Amino acid sequence: EHVGITRDTSEADLKQRCEIQGGSVRHADQAPVRAAIHGRVLVLEGIEKAERNVLPLLNNLFENREMALEDGRFLVAPERAAQLQRDGVESE
Repeated sequence: EHVGITRDTSEADLKQRCEIQGGSVRHADQAPVRAAIHGRVLVLEGIEKAERNVLPLLNNLFENREMALEDGRFLVAPERAAQLQRDGVESE
């Protein structure tokens, strides 16, 4: 997956965009989300041009492997998901 970063790159460009298809609105995953879900390599071109509000989003995805998406999904590392499931079972 590839993303060209400019000063105009927003969170929506890196997470999800709303698109109208067939008269209904849907969220389309962008390259960083697709790379995270499918285990692909993500190439960030021009990262030095990124605005300050975009960097924490990318940092959280790369370091913590977590990202809240606009459609209500939450990306989380498999190890963390398993830990949360274990903790949830133990607390019930």
